[in-house]
Amino acid sequence: MKKILVAIAILAALLVVSYAASKLIGVKGGSDYIAVIPINGIITIEGNGLGFNAEGTSSSEIVSFIKKANDNSAVKAIILEINSPGGTAVASREIAEAVKNSEKPVVSLIREVGASGAYWIASASEAIVADPLSITGSIGATGSYLQFSELFEKYGVTYERLVSGEYKDTGNPFKELSEKERKLLQSKIDQIHDVFVEAVSDNRNMQKNDIEKLATGEFYLGKEALELGLVDHLGGMDFAIDITEEIAGIEESEIVRYESQKGFFDLVGGLSVYSSYFIGKGIGSELKTSSYDVPVRLE
Repeated sequence: MKKILVAIAILAALLVVSYAASKLIGVKGGSDYIAVIPINGIITIEGNGLGFNAEGTSSSEIVSFIKKANDNSAVKAIILEINSPGGTAVASREIAEAVKNSEKPVVSLIREVGASGAYWIASASEAIVADPLSITGSIGATGSYLQFSELFEKYGVTYERLVSGEYKDTGNPFKELSEKERKLLQSKIDQIHDVFVEAVSDNRNMQKNDIEKLATGEFYLGKEALELGLVDHLGGMDFAIDITEEIAGIEESEIVRYESQKGFFDLVGGLSVYSSYFIGKGIGSELKTSSYDVPVRLE
């Protein structure tokens, strides 16, 4: 037992050192730097992802990195290195607002996936560079979820409904939606969809009608997105750096990465994350009742 406790103490100490080291971002004086901020996996406020194998990004952390890059006089511009299918609406909008409010130019690089909430974030930057075969767009809203009431009936399981308000258990997977509940959820989905479309229209300086035509939930390859006006350039990191230097008015830059390492306890913590719906395909907005998560997401 003593050996186990010692091993745990050593592991904890190593994790603390690793975490502290990840926060130290060294920038030498006399050089122009571009801060590269990775956005990987599902975007949530805490960045917990959805379970053991799900990689997630914390909006709070990304917003903090953008602020630090703005406060650092040696950093002249920011590149968001995006490989994300989206995330919650609030978390995605928080990052998008931080991008729009950045005093230094921000360029987004969509490597493999930059869809839904991740595309919302990218649309707020001054330029978007995407790999020709990357997945972008996926603008739309969905509230689909599994409903088990008929399965329960088959096995003699009943749902005892005890609520203090008519809509308190709306979205409960153990009962069928009433027509009024269905209309209520659809109205929320429509509102979220409209906010998403409005933001992209404003960020990309495109007519709202043109964005609405693209907001079917379809994803576009990078080369298709370029033709549709959803991205500005095709290319990879080297090209994104060239574009960023041009926008920032610098001839030659060095790269500094703003990121933190995930430790053992961050990984284990993912096991405790619970969600009643899958948001891997896009933006999710959790409309919480007393004990249920109504499955609403954008994609």
